[in-house]
Amino acid sequence: MTDTSTKGTDQVGSTTQPALVPLYVDLDHTLVRTDIAQEMLIRACRQPNTLWSAARAHLAQGPAALKARLAQEVEIAVEHLPYNQAVLEHIKQARVSGRRVVLATAADHDVADRVAEHLGLFDHVLASCADHNMKSQAKLAAIEADLRAHGNTEGFEYLGDSRADLPIWQTASLRGFAAVPQGADHWQAEATLWPTQGARSLRDYLPSLKRAMRPHQWAKNVLLFVPLLFAHLYSDAASVALALLGFVAFSLCASSIYLINDLLDVEADRAHATKRSRPFAAGDLPPAFGVGAALALLVCSLTLAACLSGPFLAVMLAYVALTNAYSLWLKQFSTIDVVILALLYTVRIIAGAAAIAVLPSPWLLTFSLFFFLSLAYMKRYIELSRLVAKLQGDSDPLTDRLPVRNYYAGDLTIVQIFGIANGALSLLTLAEYVSSEMVQKHYLTPGFLWLMLPVMMFWTYRAWMWANRDQIGDDPVAFALRDRISHIAVLVLLLIVALARYVDLGLQDLSMRALG
Repeated sequence: MTDTSTKGTDQVGSTTQPALVPLYVDLDHTLVRTDIAQEMLIRACRQPNTLWSAARAHLAQGPAALKARLAQEVEIAVEHLPYNQAVLEHIKQARVSGRRVVLATAADHDVADRVAEHLGLFDHVLASCADHNMKSQAKLAAIEADLRAHGNTEGFEYLGDSRADLPIWQTASLRGFAAVPQGADHWQAEATLWPTQGARSLRDYLPSLKRAMRPHQWAKNVLLFVPLLFAHLYSDAASVALALLGFVAFSLCASSIYLINDLLDVEADRAHATKRSRPFAAGDLPPAFGVGAALALLVCSLTLAACLSGPFLAVMLAYVALTNAYSLWLKQFSTIDVVILALLYTVRIIAGAAAIAVLPSPWLLTFSLFFFLSLAYMKRYIELSRLVAKLQGDSDPLTDRLPVRNYYAGDLTIVQIFGIANGALSLLTLAEYVSSEMVQKHYLTPGFLWLMLPVMMFWTYRAWMWANRDQIGDDPVAFALRDRISHIAVLVLLLIVALARYVDLGLQDLSMRALG
């Protein structure tokens, strides 16, 4: 053990550091607040060939070969990784003191070298290669060999986070912690770096998990109640209870999909101005924990769906298949991606109909498809307009594109045209529905329903006007859920439907006499 009271030291926290003692720093969950290999493995799910070759490498040669294959096949933007600022400051202080700083990690050497080159804070890198997994005792051996190669006899400091690091801390002269595993807390008094929150348990992850589940987005699943409204079963307690159970099942399923989407999109999120603060992008939730939580939510939702009815379960399974196809593959293709987004909202209406065992109106489904296709194009329009504005007129319409999306700067106008056109088609569908024979049969005064058209015209074109002014935010549906004018519009629409359903002004008889 090195005497921490040696002269010529720098103060860090409540302990001193000998100026000649080298510092060895771990990468995953220490220098960065995530596990890079886990992220790359999850993202490899978009590339079946890469996933299969990585799995074969792991079976044949072990985890080091798996990490090497992932490093070769899956890109990682090291400049956007969630770096631990406390660790970076600790490293910078060590360098100011003239100490040698080494990145010592079980991550693949290609990844470690890129991180070290980006930061410019390390004198050397010790990392895994295809036939050698540098973890625990293997990492300790590499550190000791590096010490001998540089003739160091003053000991060393190690900064890590996991139980695998216990043998290294046991040998180290000085110990720093980005996280505190079980069995290491007795070193707290002499630690050179100690996490402000201490060891993290499952309970500590719950706030970030709740945020990643996006419960505020469950409001989108109110669409499941639309068939209940138009089937006029809102006074039937059994139907209302079934719709509520369907809402809960769909909300849990949607949250599991949000977790999966965020895990797959973590690279794009980190490059985004606002999405970089999402739990996985910011490193607040470990990737493996996110996968486990997503599977648990999915199992719960499908179990509840199976208890509800067979048709509802079938719709849920179709929704899961469609969302996974979108997340893994289809979101990379222009036009297909917005059609899928519109279908995902329409599937919610179909699910609501399946929950209460009624057939959804073809008018309703057609209106939903056009309306939500317009909003999907609006979402892409907002993203493209921000890209063009960011490039300040220097954008190349043939090369500058959205991350992960097949939309280029030159597509801005055509995306806007498609979006407004589909909004107009949804209004036309609504007009055709109001004048249909179906409406004449189910409403006492169907003429009231024509008042829905100017309300929907106002909302649709106002939304597009605001999108053009970049006042919508990232998601038009989320905007509608928090916008006061949208809330008023929905209440007015419900009032119009109630008037048409329950108020009899004798207009039908008057109309028949006029036609006669």
